[in-house]
Amino acid sequence: MALAAAQVVTALAARLAAQATLGAGGVKTSRTWPWAESDLPACRLYAVDEQVELATQDGINQHVLAVDAQYTVKDTLQLDDAMHAQAAAGLALLFAGVLPYGLQLTGITRQTATEGEAAVGQITLQLRCQFYAAPAAPETILS
Repeated sequence: MALAAAQVVTALAARLAAQATLGAGGVKTSRTWPWAESDLPACRLYAVDEQVELATQDGINQHVLAVDAQYTVKDTLQLDDAMHAQAAAGLALLFAGVLPYGLQLTGITRQTATEGEAAVGQITLQLRCQFYAAPAAPETILS
């Protein structure tokens, strides 16, 4: 089994797996997964930061996990439109139905670069989740 935070990331990635607008790269849960140009558009979903504080007297901790869903797209003319389309599709899937782990959107960032004739852009959905775990059982999510 994986650390509780990794399980949360995997659960969010499962929601995005159905995103029909993604290319061959799909959704990867590694911040360093390399993309070939032919893989785009694609998404990296990974844990960024985790704040932990004692929640109960018997040692249960509350974890607040920041997660980034980083979409990478390539377009020659309408890069912003392509980035926004990926983000919109991802948000619709992430926030459909019952939200896992108190999922919240906390921000959206954008950046671009030019590669030859095409422009490459990244739009990142900054997310926050909350769960409880005991330090002695870091692979068990209590709620």
